[in-house]
Amino acid sequence: MAKDMHGGDIWKAAREISKPLDEIIDFSASINPLGPPQAAVRAMEEGLRLVPPYPDPSAGALREALALHHGISSDNILPANGSTELIYLIPGIMKPGRALIIEPAFSEYKKALAIAGWKAESLALDKEDGFRLDLKKLEKKLSKGFGLVFMANPANPTGVLYSEEDAIAFLGLARSSGATAVLDEAFIDFSGGSVIGEAARAGGAIVLRSMTKFYALAGLRLGYAVAERKLLSRLERLKPPWSVNTLSMVAGAACLSDGRYRERTAEWLSIERDALSEGIASVKGLTPFPSSANYLMVRMSGPRLDAGALASRLLQKGILIRDLSAFTGLGPGFFRVAVLGKESNLLLVDCLREALGHSRAKKVDKRKRGERTT
Repeated sequence: MAKDMHGGDIWKAAREISKPLDEIIDFSASINPLGPPQAAVRAMEEGLRLVPPYPDPSAGALREALALHHGISSDNILPANGSTELIYLIPGIMKPGRALIIEPAFSEYKKALAIAGWKAESLALDKEDGFRLDLKKLEKKLSKGFGLVFMANPANPTGVLYSEEDAIAFLGLARSSGATAVLDEAFIDFSGGSVIGEAARAGGAIVLRSMTKFYALAGLRLGYAVAERKLLSRLERLKPPWSVNTLSMVAGAACLSDGRYRERTAEWLSIERDALSEGIASVKGLTPFPSSANYLMVRMSGPRLDAGALASRLLQKGILIRDLSAFTGLGPGFFRVAVLGKESNLLLVDCLREALGHSRAKKVDKRKRGERTT
């Protein structure tokens, strides 16, 4: 059986250590600890009266809200049951061939391509270069002929952010080589620098967006694609009906109206990401990488533990981290952690220090475990 490369399975963790869900602190899934915007919560409560009828198959209200938010036409937007649904639909828009994945990367790209009969190849980035893409190397690789090319910005799991100019250059290189570019912006709300407008105007590119991370709607499943209308219509024909439920639609539209929520998220992240990075760096043998997202990738050094063993030790304390040992270009010395609230982050650092044999972790009130930041 293939190694599980996902985070966020608090259900399985709770069963394994026989603890209730509210005693699990999940650093393995990078979800905004503020919780959903209150406007979204109210919209879902009011939307319960709309549950008996079928959802709007076009998700029209959400499309219009997204169009207004991004300043593009609703004809360029396709909502879906999370961006992962779109990842699995994209390989079907053309005849299977060769696809290129900029790695390390989200594991579902490769899985989706394999199911659709594509042959996937990797352009593995070098840790000595900070896992940054060299556009000249990409151009040379693309000259070998690919139908699709996948890249994330910010990169997952490394946290590397490319400028808008570099992201547009990526789209252009793919287009000039004859490949359709898939740019996954699942975490771009945490950093800024989206190239949605470029994807809507130009052909040969699909930008994927997620509303589950930034707006803390992971349990609802909501994402969308942006592309030039002709390309988007090919993707839309593959999407099953009613894949976006009514509560997701009303919650998603409400999220976009809450500007204060976005400000609060930026304030929290600017403080807690730096604090968590400094805390992890203070633990002997751990080196966090710079990140523009709401997570940190960490490299381990020394013989004590690998990421898998570290994850197992932390699980016994009710803490989940993301083991990255199966990711192309990484290995057993890498893991990823989400940035959560202050108390949870401090507890994580203490538990890392204890797991690596440097101290004994402090006891923390269980009520503070996985707290909602306010």
